[in-house]
Parts: sequence; C-alpha cells; structure tokens
Amino acid sequence: MPNVAGFGALGFERAIVRLEAALREHLPAPHRRLTTEEVKAAYPSRSFERGWRIDMLCSDDVTRQIDLLVTRAFPAGYPRTALVNPPDMLTWPHVERDGILCLLPVLAEVDAEDPGQVGLNLIGRSARLIEELLVGDIVERDFREEFLTYWFYASDVRTKVTSLIDPVCPSRKIRVWRGEDMVVAGENEAQLNHWLVNRFGKRSGKKTFHTESAAFLWLPQPPLPSDYPQTGADLIALATSAGEVDAAILADVAGAHHKDVLVLIGAEGRGGAGLVAATTTAARKISSRDGHVEKPLTKGFTAAGMPPAIAAARVYSAARVLKSEVSRADAAWVHGRGKDPRTARLLAKQITVIGGGAIGSSVTARLVRAGVGTSHIVDPQDFDWPNIGRHELGASSVGKNKAFELAARFSQDFPHLAITGHNVGAQRLIDGYEDLLANSDLIIATTGSWDAEGALNRWHVVNGRKVPILYGWTEKHAAAGHAVLIEVKGGCLRCGMSPTGTPTFKASLWADGQNTVEEPSCGNHFTPYGAVELGHVVDVIAETALGALLDPPLASRHHIWLTGTARLEAEGAMWTDNVTLLGEDLAVGQKILSRDWPARECPACALAEDALIAAE
Repeated sequence: MPNVAGFGALGFERAIVRLEAALREHLPAPHRRLTTEEVKAAYPSRSFERGWRIDMLCSDDVTRQIDLLVTRAFPAGYPRTALVNPPDMLTWPHVERDGILCLLPVLAEVDAEDPGQVGLNLIGRSARLIEELLVGDIVERDFREEFLTYWFYASDVRTKVTSLIDPVCPSRKIRVWRGEDMVVAGENEAQLNHWLVNRFGKRSGKKTFHTESAAFLWLPQPPLPSDYPQTGADLIALATSAGEVDAAILADVAGAHHKDVLVLIGAEGRGGAGLVAATTTAARKISSRDGHVEKPLTKGFTAAGMPPAIAAARVYSAARVLKSEVSRADAAWVHGRGKDPRTARLLAKQITVIGGGAIGSSVTARLVRAGVGTSHIVDPQDFDWPNIGRHELGASSVGKNKAFELAARFSQDFPHLAITGHNVGAQRLIDGYEDLLANSDLIIATTGSWDAEGALNRWHVVNGRKVPILYGWTEKHAAAGHAVLIEVKGGCLRCGMSPTGTPTFKASLWADGQNTVEEPSCGNHFTPYGAVELGHVVDVIAETALGALLDPPLASRHHIWLTGTARLEAEGAMWTDNVTLLGEDLAVGQKILSRDWPARECPACALAEDALIAAE
C-alpha cells in the first residue's frame, strides 16, 4: 500500500479517494459529500477543504448529523468532526461554538498511511461522545475537570493575567500590578516588586511599581459554566458559595481602596490546580451628558469618607465583570508545571559559580532553568567578541562585566529567582565574601585557573570542606570534560593535581604542538572548538551539580565525558591509558565514565591538619 502521507496535492487527493472508499464500504449510516460552498458556509473561520455529512440515529430516536472535515494538510493532519446544529455554547462539553467536537489531544498523532480508517475511527468516537452527552453523566464532570478550557470559551478579554501566587487553599488577599499591556498578581508586595524589578528593571529615581490589593478565591470545586460570574453580584455570590469568610475577603478588598477588584479564582481540576480571573468594572469612569467624567463608585462621597460596606456593595453590583485567563508564572509551574517533586528543594538551594566563561555561564544557565532559587555569579572579567561563539551572552554584552551581565540576563528571564553578579576575582572572594561561600549549598568553580582554584581548594580544606565544591574543565578541543565534586570525605582537589594544577588524570593524548593555537600576541594560546562540542562537557558538569544539590555522594567523585573516538582520532589524538584502564569499550566513545577522586597525603590536605593543630 503506497504511503500517501505528506505528498502535497497528489497525496491529498489520493487520501480523499481512499477515505471516500472507506465510507462507502464500512459506514452503514447514510452520508453524502458536502459541496465546497456548504463547507465554507458552515465553517467560515476554519480552513476545511472537504467534508462529508453523516446521518446518525441516536438512542433518543432523534437523527443527528455529523460532519467529517479535512484540511489541505490531510492525511498528515487529522480530520475533525462537527455536530450539525449544536446546542448553545457551553451546554455540552467538548462541543465548540460551531459544533466542532474535541476528540483528540492537541498533539495527537494519527496513522496518515490509512486515512480511511482514521476517518471511520473519528466518526465512531463522535457517535460515542454524543451518546455520552445525551446520557449526561459526563457533562458536569467534564465541565468541572477541564474548567480552564471552558472558562477560555467564556472569557471577555484577550489579555491574560500573569500569576505568581501558589494556587492552593485558602482564599486570601493578594496584590496586583497593572501595566499598560500586562497584569501581574503576586502573593504580597515584596514578591511582586522582586519579580517586576527583575523583569523590567528598577524604576528611575524614586519611582516604584505601584501595586494594589486584590483577592484570591479558592473554590471547593471548579465552577460550572452556569456559575461563571457575569456581574459583580454574581462574583460575590460565587465567593459566598465557598464560605462567608471567602466572601468577606472580597468585600474587604473592595472596601479598602475603592477601585475595581481583580479576583483570581482557583480550584482543583483533573491534573491539578487551575486559575482563572474576573475583574469588576463598577469603578470605571463614565462621561455624563455635559462632558464631566463621573466616578460611579465613589459618587456622593469623598474617598476618605466612603463607608467600606457601600464601596463593596457598589463594586459587586449589577455592573459587568470581565473574565480572563491566567498564565501561571509561579516557580513551581515554571520549573515542572507543578509536578516535579524536585522543584521545592531546588528553590531552597543557593549556589555560587566562580567563573562566568563559556562553561560557567552555560552550567549556570542549566541550573537556573532547573529552578535553583539563589545563584551568585563571580567573575572579574569583561565579555569580549571571541567569547560569543560558545557563551550564553551575546554582542550586546561585549565590553561589560560577565558576572553582572549574566545575572541581569538570567534575572530578566527568570524574575522569580534571586541571581546576583559579583565583579571580583577568586582570591578577593575568599578574603572578603566568606559568608557567601559558607552559606552556599554548592560552589562551582570553572575558572580554568590553578591560581584561583588552588586557592579555593586551600580555603576549602582549611575550613573543613563543609560546603561541596564542584570543579569543571575541558580538555583540548573539548575532546573530554571533567566534573570533580569534592565532598567532606575523599580526596581534595590537590590530591589529583600536580603542583602547577595539571590533572593527574587526562583522557586525551595529543602530539606535541598539536593541541594549541597561538594568537599573534605574547602568550595567548587557545584550542578552537565550538558550543556544540562544549555542550557535552557542560552537561556532565551541570548534571553533577544537580546531583550534588539533590542527592550528594558520600565522598569525592570524578565524572569524565569522552567525545566520539572517531572525532578524536580524526584530529590526530588518542585516549590515554588512564581511560583504557577503566575497562570501558572505547570503540565509539561518547560516554561518561565515573570513578572515585583519588585521596592522598597532599600538601593541601596537610594544611587541614595544621589548621586543626592551630585551633587546639
């Protein structure tokens, strides 16, 4: 059987022929092909190309009609079905305004090689759905379990409210900031200002972000469409259905500031908590016949003299409310859509990354995306053009301090997190920022400088290695990458290094002079590689960091990423005996090896003994 999927106009016509053949052969119900004019007239907002109308005798002895419809993307794009002459919108779940039935998930895949069976299957599903709707058992259940979808159909405004709140019981007062094209709700003023400053930057001078009181209403179960508030009175009635305390919270907010009130409404649907929003309109200014602008909410009172009860009664009056959707931007949703049990633990963690270069910036980016709550980035150097090809920063940051730029970039993209840059070197960090190091849950060093990392290691061992330190680096041409996690037990960094910081374990062996390139300036050597090759190295360091934060090992460990053996050999290098002695099959390469980091009586470890003697 030829594959007709995705073959353009010819494939489409072939699929149509096969679909019609399947209908004639296997569909017992009367049906006919719709004309192009009928399809366009019935579904003017859709891009359907062809359609068939099927008569379906239902269990209530009423013959209903279902349309089977395809777009030009058919058979790769699956068909849709529609109920002809549907009931009013939001009478039945899964039925859109023009009768289209919601049968498959948004990203559903169908067998494009068998378009006839796909069409018959959808007709069968449609018949079963309509019978279930006639029986009625699923109507209330599905309206409640998928209430976000049906609130969307009833919404009045396109702009969504951005929510930072934790969508859990109980009902409570919250805060809201209203921008020109954005509304953001937060648990309190501090959280909201932190988010806004990170997202948009500090206001000039003494200006601040103005926030107002709002309300969060938690319902014991999601509302049915018949419960959706149309007026302020409906909104307070919905709150009263949850409890007198819940209604009092809404009233307090209205009585406190004499303005329209944003109410976030939360409930537990299928798959977790959902949020929707309603905003009163009673306080909106209106123009009288003589052109004077009137304030209907405070009319007859001064702002200070208006009784709160009257303000609440006017806010929650017969004036319309505007329903809108809510976009969750709270940390639990951003990092795992509320289902990742690691999120809460990571949000409570603090890391310090020393070295904001190609490796450090990308490791930090991964950990920020994972949801680490507090990050400090330390680097005294400015960003330069040669960094761009393998760094998280770009041209707009050239000439600026890496640590500050990374902190600003990540803060803007993840405004719920706390990210700070420090324009200092490692030695000054050790001397002047000891609390920052001591309060970290993990220190990550990616400086590539033995001067810096040797000093950090000495500070580490003298202070009892209370905070784990992860050292990360790459070998020449990013052929191998190393992640060494130094814990309180096992070797320190120096145990596996020469006096000048050369690792005793190297993975790749290069011929003399093959491994570096020199710039036309004194002492500037480098090895060329790009972000693609470096990505694997970054991944092994970031994964080790995540493990150290969530499930740290008992002793120091060493993880090594090896590039493909074919790539290594093509560049004239080979694996060292260190690697082959680990007993791994290196025919292909592209693997991660792990081993204990060596422990020995190194000069740095002797410093720890000296420190103990001095303390006694």
